[in-house]
Amino acid sequence: MVSLVVAIGDNHVIGKDGWMPWNLPEDLKTFRAITLNHDIVMGRTTFDAMKKPLPKRHTYIITRNEDYSFDHENVTVVHDFDKLLEEYKHKDEILYVCGGAKIYEYALPWVDEMWISLVDEHYEGDTFFPMFDEDDFIIEAKEKKEGFTLIHYIRK
Repeated sequence: MVSLVVAIGDNHVIGKDGWMPWNLPEDLKTFRAITLNHDIVMGRTTFDAMKKPLPKRHTYIITRNEDYSFDHENVTVVHDFDKLLEEYKHKDEILYVCGGAKIYEYALPWVDEMWISLVDEHYEGDTFFPMFDEDDFIIEAKEKKEGFTLIHYIRK
């Protein structure tokens, strides 16, 4: 199964200067609860911004740079994103797509579900989540939290 998890501002903003433009501890706790003990995938730029792998998750780093490497038992560098997505489409295990913008855009047609935190306040940024057709999904759950609303979408 391929899932996607993201926090989005009202203008589809997801980043500014290489990181999130907001400080929402409750959203970070939610992200942790959703992805803990699962496999996650992100682009190299997003991974580099974190500076280290997230604990209790196996991280796949997507990069076109064939020379890029990261030596850690819970990290795998991947150059063929299609192959990784195809593999998880046929597994019961979940692969969580965690950014950045190009990775989200590429993975969007593959996702079976999305966990979107809609941020309450307006923020300016330089990185945006791609537009998607909400008619392709149903809302499984919607929960108001501190500073955002968590929406769980399931593909129809």
